[in-house]
Amino acid sequence: MTSRLDRLLLLLDTGSSTSVRTTAAKQLAQLAAKSVISDVAIVEEDVKSPRQHVGVGDPAAWSELMAVVARILPYLHSKSHDTRSAASVALSQIFTLVPVWHPYPECEGKIPAEAPTRSAPDFPTFSVRELMEKGTLLLASSGKEFTKPTGILGSSSEVKKARKEAMGRLGLDFLESVGAADDMDIEKELAADEEGDAEMENGSNGIHATNGIAREASMPISPTEPVKLEARDSPMPPPSKSSSPTPGPSNGTSDDLSALSARERNRLKRKRKAGNSAFVAAPPPPQGMNTKYTPMPVGQGNKARLVGQEEPVRSIKRADTPKSPSEVTSDKVVVDPSKGGAVVPKAEKQSKALEVQPGCWVWDGLAKILEVDLFSLAWEVRHGAAMALRELLKLQGKCGGMRTSLSWEDNEIAHEKWCNDFAVKFLYIFVLDRFGDFVSDQVVAPVRETVSQTLASLLLHMPKRSILHVHSILLQMIRQDFTVVQKPSVARPQAPKLDVGHVWEVRHAGLLGIKYEVAVRADLVESKTIESPDQTIVQDGREVLKGVVDAAVLGLGDRDDDVRSVAATCLLPVAEHLVSQLPDELPRVLAVLWSCLSDMKDDLSSSVGAVMDLLGKLVAYDRVINIIADESVSQPLSKLAPTLFPFFRHTISNVRLAVVKTLHSFMSVASLPKDWISLPFMRLLFQNLVVEERTDIRESTLSAWRLVLSILRASAGWMETMLAQQVQLEWYAVLMMPLGMPLDTATFYDPLVSAGGQDTPERHNVDKNMLAQDLALVPMEIVLRARVAAATALANIVAVWPTASLEDMFRPILMHYIESSSMLQKFLAAIITEEWAQGVSITLPDEKRLLIDFSPLAHDLSTKTLEFLQNDPPAAYHEQAYTLARIHGECYNLLQSFAYDCKLPHTSIPSLGTEVDVTGTKEGCFTLETAEAAVGDMFTKLKDSLGRTKKRELAIIKDKRIKVVGSIERYVDIKAQYDIRVSAAFAAAFVALKATPEKVSPIVKGIMNGIKSEEDVHLQTRSAVAVAAFTEFCVDRNLSQPPDKIVKNLCTFLCQDVDQTPTFISYKKLLEGILSFSKSQSTATNGKDATTTSPEDAAKARLSRRGAGQAFVELSRKFGPRLLDVIPRMWQSMAGGLLSACMGDSPTKMDSLIEKQYGQDVIDSLSVLKAVIPTFHEELWPKLNELFPMIALALRSRFAIIRQCAARCFATVSSTITVDAMRFVIEQIIPYFGDATNLSNRQGATELVYHIVQELDLKALPYIIFLIVPVLGRMSDQNDDIRSTATNTFASLVKMVPLEAGLPDPPGFSEDLLKRREEERQFLTQLLDGSKVQTYEIPVTINAELRKYQQEGVNWLAFLAKYQLHGILCDDMGLGKTLQSICILASKHSERAKRYKETKSPDSKHLPSLIVCPPTLTGHWYYEILKYTNNLRPIMYTGNSRERCRILPKLKAYDIVVTSYEVVRNDITSLQDMHWHYCILDEGHIIKNAKTKLTKAVKNIRAQHRLILSGTPIQNNVLELWSLFDFLMPGFLGSEGQFNERFSKPILSNRDGKAKNGEAAALALEALHKQVLPFLLRRLKEDVLNDLPPKIIQDYYCELSDLQKQMYDDFSRSRAHAEAEDAVRTDKEQKSPQQQHVFQSLQYLRKLCNHPALVLKDDKVATQEAFVKAGYHSDANLSDIQHAPKILALRQLLSDCGIGVSPGLTVESRSELADAEPSSTGAFSQHRVLIFCQMKQMLDIIETDLFKQHMPSVTYMRLDGGTDANKRHAIVQTFNSDPSIDCLLLTTHVGGLGLTLTGADTVIFVEHDWNPMKDLQAMDRAHRIGQKKVVNVYRLITKGTLEEKIMGLQRFKLNIANSVVTQQNSGLSSMDTDLVLDLFRRTSEEEDAAAASKKKEHDAAATPAQKNVLRGLEDLPPEDEYQSLDVSSFIGSLAIA
Repeated sequence: MTSRLDRLLLLLDTGSSTSVRTTAAKQLAQLAAKSVISDVAIVEEDVKSPRQHVGVGDPAAWSELMAVVARILPYLHSKSHDTRSAASVALSQIFTLVPVWHPYPECEGKIPAEAPTRSAPDFPTFSVRELMEKGTLLLASSGKEFTKPTGILGSSSEVKKARKEAMGRLGLDFLESVGAADDMDIEKELAADEEGDAEMENGSNGIHATNGIAREASMPISPTEPVKLEARDSPMPPPSKSSSPTPGPSNGTSDDLSALSARERNRLKRKRKAGNSAFVAAPPPPQGMNTKYTPMPVGQGNKARLVGQEEPVRSIKRADTPKSPSEVTSDKVVVDPSKGGAVVPKAEKQSKALEVQPGCWVWDGLAKILEVDLFSLAWEVRHGAAMALRELLKLQGKCGGMRTSLSWEDNEIAHEKWCNDFAVKFLYIFVLDRFGDFVSDQVVAPVRETVSQTLASLLLHMPKRSILHVHSILLQMIRQDFTVVQKPSVARPQAPKLDVGHVWEVRHAGLLGIKYEVAVRADLVESKTIESPDQTIVQDGREVLKGVVDAAVLGLGDRDDDVRSVAATCLLPVAEHLVSQLPDELPRVLAVLWSCLSDMKDDLSSSVGAVMDLLGKLVAYDRVINIIADESVSQPLSKLAPTLFPFFRHTISNVRLAVVKTLHSFMSVASLPKDWISLPFMRLLFQNLVVEERTDIRESTLSAWRLVLSILRASAGWMETMLAQQVQLEWYAVLMMPLGMPLDTATFYDPLVSAGGQDTPERHNVDKNMLAQDLALVPMEIVLRARVAAATALANIVAVWPTASLEDMFRPILMHYIESSSMLQKFLAAIITEEWAQGVSITLPDEKRLLIDFSPLAHDLSTKTLEFLQNDPPAAYHEQAYTLARIHGECYNLLQSFAYDCKLPHTSIPSLGTEVDVTGTKEGCFTLETAEAAVGDMFTKLKDSLGRTKKRELAIIKDKRIKVVGSIERYVDIKAQYDIRVSAAFAAAFVALKATPEKVSPIVKGIMNGIKSEEDVHLQTRSAVAVAAFTEFCVDRNLSQPPDKIVKNLCTFLCQDVDQTPTFISYKKLLEGILSFSKSQSTATNGKDATTTSPEDAAKARLSRRGAGQAFVELSRKFGPRLLDVIPRMWQSMAGGLLSACMGDSPTKMDSLIEKQYGQDVIDSLSVLKAVIPTFHEELWPKLNELFPMIALALRSRFAIIRQCAARCFATVSSTITVDAMRFVIEQIIPYFGDATNLSNRQGATELVYHIVQELDLKALPYIIFLIVPVLGRMSDQNDDIRSTATNTFASLVKMVPLEAGLPDPPGFSEDLLKRREEERQFLTQLLDGSKVQTYEIPVTINAELRKYQQEGVNWLAFLAKYQLHGILCDDMGLGKTLQSICILASKHSERAKRYKETKSPDSKHLPSLIVCPPTLTGHWYYEILKYTNNLRPIMYTGNSRERCRILPKLKAYDIVVTSYEVVRNDITSLQDMHWHYCILDEGHIIKNAKTKLTKAVKNIRAQHRLILSGTPIQNNVLELWSLFDFLMPGFLGSEGQFNERFSKPILSNRDGKAKNGEAAALALEALHKQVLPFLLRRLKEDVLNDLPPKIIQDYYCELSDLQKQMYDDFSRSRAHAEAEDAVRTDKEQKSPQQQHVFQSLQYLRKLCNHPALVLKDDKVATQEAFVKAGYHSDANLSDIQHAPKILALRQLLSDCGIGVSPGLTVESRSELADAEPSSTGAFSQHRVLIFCQMKQMLDIIETDLFKQHMPSVTYMRLDGGTDANKRHAIVQTFNSDPSIDCLLLTTHVGGLGLTLTGADTVIFVEHDWNPMKDLQAMDRAHRIGQKKVVNVYRLITKGTLEEKIMGLQRFKLNIANSVVTQQNSGLSSMDTDLVLDLFRRTSEEEDAAAASKKKEHDAAATPAQKNVLRGLEDLPPEDEYQSLDVSSFIGSLAIA
């Protein structure tokens, strides 16, 4: 993969969600700012605090920062809005992190102002008229997308030239003088450059390819200079979908230079000069997912470099295809130790364009480049530049234009001049930009809007006199009081717009400018007096304000809707100033607003909302109210208010809300006339209630309705006149319309029809679905809420109606509906009754009598409702008639089937009756009972009469019957639901009327059924309110029994949901485990004694729990702190189980009570408390503290289910009573974390903290310091469940740590606890900031001097031990991992022994440590421990099983047990029961495959500290890393399947480098790297060993011999060859039986490449055949080395090394390889060689055919699988110490791991492993500490064969490994251990991104035809794309900045 910078840039461009892109942007900024700032905190939040920083004069640091900025800039040109925004966010973050530039430190607090002693600099001349006439319009694009793009701006002089061209092109030459006075003459500068370059003119033969991007269309050349286009810096191919965005080499040499000027030719030559091709650019953002992302290489430490290629590049023709490695003369790869092993370009030159002269404003170069982009013809480039400039000026513009060499006054003038120059550029864009984008219902001008924000950012830093210049130009743009010879606008070509006499886009831009100007500089319009000792200054802002108001009024009168909209928003920021300073202007403004509203008949007028907002804001002021009330100044409100009526049902919901609120505000003002309130207004409000879907609009409407009624009621007779009975009957008719039937709109009032006569425009009917009452389109819940709201409104009328006429008016209506046979009518009549009763109690609070006492109607309604509740429900409701008729038809057809299909006589079919009777009262009619009989007895009789015949027909009839039975069941269910709904409403109405019943049970049953079974949450809440009201009623009358019974029932309802209240009996046998977070839960519930509930029952239980919870909320709201007093038995109902079983302090006693009797009671109590406690009033909280010890005891129960319920309950308690509960947790429960003796205690405590973190979230912040270290320790608990729960909890806790720092001390904490918090915080600081980790003092003597990096490694290992963490020490091979491990072992054993001696505590008893290593290394470890330490007693646990049995009992007496992996696999049963202090796996990548027996055995070892040593933790794919972490910290990387989905698959999918997988792969690698970062320590030899000579790897190619060629070709013609090739390509590792032969084929080819004898073996016939086919004599000798070129090559290499040659050989006859060092004069060769093969047979051939036959003088030793493990250490020692041994022959498998063979300086690989790490491991046997010579590695590769493909596969695998384990893992300080914090949060976002990229791929697979049709159409932008373009969000961003 690529560098981190490249990955972040890729995510910036292709991140599939905004959060992913924003995160990438923030991290890019941190990466960039690191060079300038010393303390960049890696945090998610935007950075707001000031930073420490390097001096401004440090150019190297700033150029590094600018290099990253240069990489971001091209993304501002992207076609994608998301990419441009992300790039601007990245730049904004950089500007925020980097300190503001000041010319000198003492001016840091000063703010530039007008220099009082100097005259103002001239404001550049600017004529709006001239510009509009002469300027070239800027539209969406230049139309030149398909021309060849120009080159890159490589220096500041080129930026100036580009600016000049842009100005000229746009007819703006007069502007070029702006800001150019201090610039040098470009011509002279270029000429000077040319002279300096003259002598190098011919230094290169072509133009370089650059790692740059052409600025597409950003500086188009004017049409009069076509030739220049071809000669720009380095021409690039036009972008196409398939080509890589990194430019290809250009055909520079063939350019025709004759047409160029001398200056252009000179410049071109200079560009061709070697090493001069670094530009301000990076790989461009790939447009779309199909382009291939080609990143550029970067140097060490993630610092970006902008680099050019050094070698000249030839023009590529088809014939010049790249040569294969063998054709290239030199194929050496020199690994430079200082570059982390990366092969880097040799010259790195910084980009010139962003550099500024010393002493200038540091961002000047960037500002100039962005300024050029601002003049681009492509709107996206303009938009991107404007966004970047906005952030630059806002955050860093304070000292723009200043220099360190000038005085402060001079600088103030320079700054003012700089501001003026920039302002003019922005105004120029305002006049000429014409691009509009459509979003939803309005036009957005993204460039003009963004530039206006950019201008506002500049105005922040601008002196007032300059702002007034800008202000006057903006007013000119709005007025346009001059005639313009106008060019037609392309953006809106409609003819009418051109006749207006002004250009609407220019006016629009001017208003935008004014809008932001007054928003950011309110001081312009303020009038105030400033007192100073010298003088008194009076500021009068009225003139500016008057100009703003005139401009807005002009805009509001414009015919263009978008101009009106922005004009209204212009006045919003200055509304207060307008009212207070210019009261005389108010009538004019109001008149314009009203006329705007009355003219807007178009349903899509987007400005309505803006105009109403302004109107609403103004009406809040008394002066405005007086004007509206004064008819002499303003039109009367009776005329004005109705102009708002047409907007009641406007398409845009915000307009609908605005109109209700505006009219409400008119009514709220007492002094305004009310004569405009009319019946049409009432009708509109009622219609709003019936048809509105949005809750907020309904509630506002209801509020307005109540206000209207209170106004009407105040005037005698007004209400009765207006709301006559006929009107109300119409409303009742609409309200009572059956659900699903269309509403009758005949009586609806339509203001447009009423007002407008015939020409009303056609409107979109926003209420179409609600009017049709189509329940498929509108949810039933919304329809019901609308009806209930309308019913409430009608009830409000009854509540305020005069008593005298109330009976006559409402009795017929309400009595009719309450007695109706319709469910809906009964239900709504009951709701009206209930709301009436409640309304009266609110309007007549002093009325002592009850409503039923003075209203006969109320009394009768009360009687009716009680009657209904006391009797059985009706047989059916009117709504069910249609359904019953359908069932009648189905039953008739069912029975007739016997006649038609089974041929029974018609007379035998029973009659069902012809008439359908829902009520079931008429004789001989079809009723529900008839239907049930039809599918029951009647059906059975008919079926029985058939006997055994007609089986097939009968089967069909049975199917029919099942359908009919289903219909009948549904009918019965709906009837039950209707019963519940009506009886709940009737009961609530009865309760509200407050009559006293003889028996309470019918009422209780009604409301409790509503709570238990009502599906609609709104109606269920109404029942809950009724419960509280009824309880109050009972309490007032001293009826204690009903409330107790109600509460008991509610508690029962709470316990019905088995998810929340499990059954004890199901889990009784489950003791171990954490049910909240483990597999044990599923096994328990799937057991045979588990209670299984159907989905329907589960849903009903959830309904009951929801309703009961709501009832407790209402009870608490009603009674508050009195709750437990008014319902005395409530406490016992809730906590009874706990009070019975958990009163003592003995878990054993409690468990026996639970087991015998109280198990379910305890669970029920915990479940009820969990639901009820959050509803309690806070005065009741002290009572709850009594429960803490009981719940804590339950946490220690041996029953897993009791622990789980207690943990859930206590977490909820903690969330409610946070301070007390958390103090209890920290003091009483946290200590159980360390209880090694009692598993239940640890599990209970862990489960509680898990739930607390889930439940409290940020409320837990003050306490997480106490939780994090104990949880960290449990991540390595022996118990699986504790481990995985702790790991998950840690992941959540760790996210919050950065937020904890600034919090005050939690209240109520003792001094001890606060002191402990400080200690824990100290701990944590070290955990999160590696640089603060103290150096670990090794307490014992180590017989070796540790190098600095080794001491750091020991520090890291000690840090892991301290926090009970585990890690992988993956230092490069040969850096002393063994020694570092021995140091930590010796230290920790010594500390433990000392602690035991002092305290005798059980956690410091002696435990041995276990070292597991390959068998070759057991001796090595044993001797190294003896060699380096004095306090450790090691023992080797090896040998045959008898020997091991003898040693086994003694192991505990030793300190260190050294054994091999094979022994662990065989003896795991004995080893897994022992407890170990440390378990160290040397070469731990051996457990990479999680499925092998060996890995499973190793993972069973129990150790307090686990450590893996491996130079190569990832060998083939990242899944191996999962297996290693599964040993270290199980669960940390999820399950294997999750890891595979999240990391493995995306990474492997990008093996071919295709961009469509690029984003997911980059995301996955970045996430994985960050997640494992703190637990891996890796240092490369190149970084830490300055004295280690380099390692040179060279590939040595051999041709096949004739015999091999003939055999290879034979095989190639077979099918097996194709399959083998395919296997290499896909690198399939699974070895299914059918693939076995493929691997045999691969083996065949590998052997053939090495030596034909390996294939032919002893088969004489086959050998003779092969010789004959190859043209040899059949008796030829197979062992002749001529047939094996690798053996010949090996002989040549050995000869070159001076091995095996006769002493007389002269130096001249050797090849250059032997000249690596001066010849030594000794008797031995100066080179010694390691020869690695894969197979022992190859070693045999080398030994017999080469050494013995041809090189008898070679001395050698051999080490392979056949060497006895006990003798291997001795062979290594002998080879290293005896220089007379020339060679050591090894197999990669045995000799490639862990050995130190520094005696050799040359390594030869005769064959290669598919796994690159094995080869790397092997070559580093020689390249390690102690090596004094350059190590040469030769890899023998047979050209054109399978071996070349193996090498390609190796490269991919290496890339992946290097991306996950990077140089950031090199030490605690660079490791960003604080990323542990960040990490876990980011993953979910990245999963989203991966999912989104999958979806994109899926979408991309649409049919080709569709794709081609749609490709030409550009998508409309999403609605939220431009949401940042409003004043409030911009002002918000200023507050942050």
